[in-house]
Amino acid sequence: MQKLEWVSHITNVLNSDIPFSVFIVDENKAPLLFACDIFRRRNHDVRINIQPSETQKAVLHVWISCRPVTLEFTVRRYDTVSNIVEQMTDPYVESVTVRGCGMVTNTVCAVVEHAIHSGWFVEKTFLSTLTQALPAQPKQRNTALHVVLRRGSLICTI
Repeated sequence: MQKLEWVSHITNVLNSDIPFSVFIVDENKAPLLFACDIFRRRNHDVRINIQPSETQKAVLHVWISCRPVTLEFTVRRYDTVSNIVEQMTDPYVESVTVRGCGMVTNTVCAVVEHAIHSGWFVEKTFLSTLTQALPAQPKQRNTALHVVLRRGSLICTI
């Protein structure tokens, strides 16, 4: 299937109030992954896993929540911890991604600090470098911190 066919198929499944789940071993996994990214941008929880198989083919497993339950924040200088935390209190939000580079990594850390003491756990973290090529300057390299948080308990039980 091509990307738009996957999007249509996934939409039909999700409209039935059933999470989408599929395992594929196709050589061309890109159309499904491109379709998954559409749902990720719509704030659905999209989980991707690649596993080995007895046939020596990589198995791509995709799971997509039937409702939007995630938030993503790219922290900027003017963003505040309290504003981000306030949005995280929505009881339907199950997963939050917070990322930032340079000095705003302190804000990312402060959001995580609040979250892990309020019923959330750190699912995964990434530390990477964002490189910018600026005219007439050497490349600028910024350290980026990316944290995925998952709600460990319902907000009303904390």
